[in-house]
Amino acid sequence: MKYSLLVFLIFTVNFLIAQPRKEVRAVWVATAGRLDFPFSVGAAAQRAEIEAIVNVCKNANLNTIVFQVSARGDAYYSSSFLPWASNLTCFTPCQDPANLGLPPDYNPLAEMILRAKQHNIEVHAWINAFFVISDTASRYLSVITFPPHPAVIDSSNGQRYWKTRWFAKTSTGQMYSGLGKGFFLDPGNPDVRNHLANIATEIIKNYNVDGIHFDFIRYTDLGGEALLFGDASNYWFTNRTDSANGNPWNLPRNDYARLNIERMLKMVADSVKIYKPWVKIGTTTPGIYTASAMGLTCGVWELYHQLRSDPKAWAAKGYIDYHNPQIYWNIATCPEFTKVSNWWKNNLSGKQAWLGLASYRIGEPAFGDMNEIKNQINYQRAIGAAGVNFFRFRSMASSINYFDSLTNSLYKYPANQPPMAWKDPIPPNKPDRLVIQKLTSDRFRIAWTRPQIAVDGEVAEYYNIFRATSPIDPTKAEHLYKITSNPDTFYFDIIPDTNAVYYYAVSAFDKVDNESEVSNIVATNVEYDLQNYPATFDLSQNYPNPFNSQTKIDYEIFFPGQISLVVYDVLGREIAALLNEEKRAGKYSIDFNASNYDIPSGIYFYRLKGAGSAATKSFVLLK
Repeated sequence: MKYSLLVFLIFTVNFLIAQPRKEVRAVWVATAGRLDFPFSVGAAAQRAEIEAIVNVCKNANLNTIVFQVSARGDAYYSSSFLPWASNLTCFTPCQDPANLGLPPDYNPLAEMILRAKQHNIEVHAWINAFFVISDTASRYLSVITFPPHPAVIDSSNGQRYWKTRWFAKTSTGQMYSGLGKGFFLDPGNPDVRNHLANIATEIIKNYNVDGIHFDFIRYTDLGGEALLFGDASNYWFTNRTDSANGNPWNLPRNDYARLNIERMLKMVADSVKIYKPWVKIGTTTPGIYTASAMGLTCGVWELYHQLRSDPKAWAAKGYIDYHNPQIYWNIATCPEFTKVSNWWKNNLSGKQAWLGLASYRIGEPAFGDMNEIKNQINYQRAIGAAGVNFFRFRSMASSINYFDSLTNSLYKYPANQPPMAWKDPIPPNKPDRLVIQKLTSDRFRIAWTRPQIAVDGEVAEYYNIFRATSPIDPTKAEHLYKITSNPDTFYFDIIPDTNAVYYYAVSAFDKVDNESEVSNIVATNVEYDLQNYPATFDLSQNYPNPFNSQTKIDYEIFFPGQISLVVYDVLGREIAALLNEEKRAGKYSIDFNASNYDIPSGIYFYRLKGAGSAATKSFVLLK
């Protein structure tokens, strides 16, 4: 009864449920089969694709991109464990995997992070965990890559073979899953778990990602029999002495299978705690835990019983921070979106539930139109789930831009990421001494003092800027005007109505999205004040210099306009495009992290260009 009443209310109020100020608005960007990326040939064109993806997300007020960086044992970043993906350099008439392992002359993950961070959009590195390869075509054995593909092995006799000891199998040794349409790694093999943990750890250490996101973190089946009988699984299942890899508790095979997935996630969670404790760990799976638990009356594919996967346990043990169930059905028919969503919201031990929405099904008669997606977002808000994740980017940003319809209704205002108190419950100190300067009739500059370091040693990473024509109420989504992308303590604004009085306030955020109290409030009913207004076009020397890995570059622009900041090597080759966007007059800072780019020690140049001026300086990288 409670579900039907709530669904009735959602359809009745339609888009009138208040927009929360904090919610996850994520979208999957799939690289498998080039579903979302890449569609173009060459580094420059693919970089432009990434920039366009980020700009669409920014304009739609999304705050998270889940970027598929390993789809089938390959990589969309520079890896010591996986070869470069063929999709980056292999196009018609090239036959995959002819270009497996061929460097694309840029780093897609680093590029995505660079572009997204300019707009404070989180990037989660999406890894297809146990899905290792779609087919065992002989051409995979003829392509020599370093590192090699994890599905193949070079033997001492000079031949290359399939690494079948890593593959999941049925009781009769069959490996190919018609349902999963490929070959899966065996979670019961300690070498497989170490391999996957190494992949995640490498990304965590080398890239400024906000999260690690595991897909295909489950078993699959072949004709009704699950692939639970890999060579290593059989050996360790009968081992009654080794608590790290074996089965000293004499668990049944199904429970032992679920334990092995849990073991891998624990390894990743331990790495996050060591290297970057603010990085979020998320998982995605098919949406039905069990039919009986969720009160479903139709036939379903059960995650717990058939796929031997248990996100409920992972959340309870603290190995994940959020789970993203793929709830790819509508509200009205079984398995009902409402029942499934509500169950996940209430069974993750307080961890976040990101509801996976089937935007790829928009227009199907059995699913519904865009209003179905909107009602699902409303339901997410009504039950207090953390947010949603759209599958996938091009289904939302195709010839019919469904993001536009959200931006005009449910996503009209930006939203902060919900905090994760179990990672860090301590908010930053609030910004102090907010002041406002009137520069022209419609142009104002607000500035504030950086908050003092919090008791846990953290500083402000970015800020909310609130603006309204009434005194600021930080609980109202419509008062959140801008989320900054850096810790700069000033902002230039142009007001739309010079006859109105606008109020401003600021709050600070730390790495895991804890928010401070709000600053004092200022208003635009002040006299002109041109003191400290930027008066030059100036590029400062970076600091520190020389530097190891990271350095900061300050610059000042007098006229607003399109500004670019690019790093070059001594031969004039572009290394990194740090900035290319409209900027108002002001003083700015930007970080350059050399670890995001495969460059050696040496002298490099950085060039600021815009507003009819240009300036170039050099710096020295010492590793």
